[in-house]
Amino acid sequence: MDAVKSDTRDVLALLRRVPYLGQVGLLATVYFVAAKLALWLAIPPGYATVLWPSSGIALAATLLLGNRIWPGIWIGAALVNLMVKSSLFAAVLIASGNTLEALAAAALVQRFIGMPYAFERGEHVVKFVGYAVVSAAIPASIAVASLAFEGSMPWSDVLPNWRTWWQGDASGIIIVTPLILSWSIRDTAVWPPQKKIEGICFGLLLLIATGLVFSNRAEHLSAFPLTFVILPFIIWAAFRFSQRQVTAAIAAVCAIAVWYTIDDLDQFALPSANETLLVLLAFISVIATTGLVLNAVVGERSRAMEELGKALRDLQEQAITDPLTSLLNRRYLREFLPREVIRAARKGASLAVIMIDLDYFKRVNDTFGHEAGDLVLMEVAALLKTHIRGSDIACRYGGEEFALILADTTLENAQRRAEDIRAAIKRLDLKYRDRPLGKITASLGVALFPDQAKSADSLMRASDDALYQAKGAGRDRVVVRTAR
Repeated sequence: MDAVKSDTRDVLALLRRVPYLGQVGLLATVYFVAAKLALWLAIPPGYATVLWPSSGIALAATLLLGNRIWPGIWIGAALVNLMVKSSLFAAVLIASGNTLEALAAAALVQRFIGMPYAFERGEHVVKFVGYAVVSAAIPASIAVASLAFEGSMPWSDVLPNWRTWWQGDASGIIIVTPLILSWSIRDTAVWPPQKKIEGICFGLLLLIATGLVFSNRAEHLSAFPLTFVILPFIIWAAFRFSQRQVTAAIAAVCAIAVWYTIDDLDQFALPSANETLLVLLAFISVIATTGLVLNAVVGERSRAMEELGKALRDLQEQAITDPLTSLLNRRYLREFLPREVIRAARKGASLAVIMIDLDYFKRVNDTFGHEAGDLVLMEVAALLKTHIRGSDIACRYGGEEFALILADTTLENAQRRAEDIRAAIKRLDLKYRDRPLGKITASLGVALFPDQAKSADSLMRASDDALYQAKGAGRDRVVVRTAR
């Protein structure tokens, strides 16, 4: 979620640069236009409609722009209701109900889910649908009550109209809000050619299947059982694409289904147009919920696998890395060196090991403390990293000892590099809490495969013997093992 929140949202950034009154006016206009289009489905005319996309627009706007955008919802809803010949009293109450719906749903979403630009968990989708269902009861109850009290609606029609109003608002939120939220963020993912081809095929097949299911060409079949043909496509989208594509697919299915259903209501064996559309929208809402839940669960599983993989890589790295110096540790050296010896033998190449031991290191710990000793070890480790190639490795062998593995090198080159390292360590001018630590020196032992050793173990022993010869000869020097 943090990565999504930090992403650049081009559309949202543009909207937020619009003055507040401009935002309110734009929302009122969009709300009004969407509502007028939806009122073509109103049953009875002018009262309730089985799909109210304006409720989804209102919630999305509230989540994206904040609660202060509520006047845009209220103005758009009031104008719509005045246009359908509602009284001023009813228009004001209905607009207030629509506004309260958006504010209540936004409060529930922000409190219990967060800001779902993309639902990250299946339970978040379930909660979102629950909040849509609960909040949709607010405008439905206020609207039918106000129309009944003023006499515009018979009391006998209150319950069926309440159901239609409630389901229309709930369906609008479930279908439209995720669509707007998921497309309000910039998608930085770049699809490979194979994914683009799959996306094109998916879109074409979905449109063809949906058109066939709801067009007159399917009139000889039972239409509602046939609608389940759509479900595999939603599952396909949920598993293979992001929530952007899932919400777009759901919106396309909804638009095509409603269009063909209104055009030919006779293909459904239900008693009324209202009942037909209600059942259809209930089915699409279930499809939408299923797609969003599956997509969120698949995304959650993918993130869990990525986190598990990262945790395993971190554990592996910790197992082979010295925590103080960040160099590779002795365990890694023991696993790595035999493989390098085999590789060098196959190539007929040479391999050098340089053992390094800091002189009189115990004196630093005893005089200045172990933190000062740690400082010396970290500085020497940093120095060693600058003296190795990409094909070489540097390890902390233990205590104040280090080991370098130099691939494809000669004895002369290994000796020269050892001398350079010895001189660089001697030039270190270290202080701990403004106290000079004095000169730091090191003894180094060099051995070469296959000249001085034929195996990884014998190569380590040879370099270790050379190191102890250097320490026995007075320290601060390099000794090359010249005999097996």
